[in-house]
Amino acid sequence: MAVTTKIYANTLAKQNEGRLLSQEKLRRLAEADADNLGKMLVDYGYGSQLHATADFDADALIEAEINRLINFVESDCFDENTAAVLLMRFAYNNVKARYKFKLGVTPRTDALYPLLNDVSECAEKGDYSACSDILADALKKLDEANLQKPLSAARIDAVLTEAMYAEMRAKAKKCGKAVKKYVTAKIDFANLTAALRAMRLKVPTADLEAMFLNGGSIDFEVLNEAAKDGWENFASHFAETEYYDILKRVSNGGFAALPAFESDAGAIESSFFDGDIENLLSEAPTLHYYAAALNEYKTVGTIVTCIRNGAREEINKRVRWSF
Repeated sequence: MAVTTKIYANTLAKQNEGRLLSQEKLRRLAEADADNLGKMLVDYGYGSQLHATADFDADALIEAEINRLINFVESDCFDENTAAVLLMRFAYNNVKARYKFKLGVTPRTDALYPLLNDVSECAEKGDYSACSDILADALKKLDEANLQKPLSAARIDAVLTEAMYAEMRAKAKKCGKAVKKYVTAKIDFANLTAALRAMRLKVPTADLEAMFLNGGSIDFEVLNEAAKDGWENFASHFAETEYYDILKRVSNGGFAALPAFESDAGAIESSFFDGDIENLLSEAPTLHYYAAALNEYKTVGTIVTCIRNGAREEINKRVRWSF
């Protein structure tokens, strides 16, 4: 993995961010006919002319953009630990896919992210010597549990997601404050989303506590009390946090507003770094671009899916147009 200076990495990040779609372009995409989506996206810089068709593969198109983002982080990030934090979600996605295939939970997939230091093969072969200690311990835990009872995909995801955030926290300790803030926010959003889904399913406190991820800024006791207090009062428990405004949408809309909350979460991640994105000696420009890019890819995917499924009216419920 190449490590560059912050000035170089941040300058490149700002150049790349300048190519992301404006709110106006996203709105035009949301108003387009299904047959024109591919051509519009290619005109906007996505994919190649091969995708400028009515039946283009949207998943492949967005995957190609994500792979470009991965390449930027691997090639041009200013710090190996920061790069590891940003790439962790992709690394663990590969591990989950290979481990599930090994146990016969899901079929083999070639839809793996192209990482230079991909250790996911170890999850399939059962030799964890090349893994980090955190990942190796999680895989051994799953192996032992599977001997007692065949594991479900959900259980595998839960154990490996917990390990992923633990490893992100460990790497973030060696990084600056912006990376630490990013990891804290990711954990907070994961816990908030879990609590909101648990409310819908009426999950007992013990089960919610089992899902709770350590390392965020929200205590479990606060989260649990908010979940017990119901949809209308949920946001009030976080009035002093940066998440209050987006949680109000959930309090007003109930479970039906959860997709909007998840969209808001993607938007707010990049907004955390707005105040420092002109400082080329900070971590902020690179993190801002990374978070904004992922949010855009998710937004484009949502728009295309809604239009293709005749559910254009769902777009405004699921997309955050500005933040």
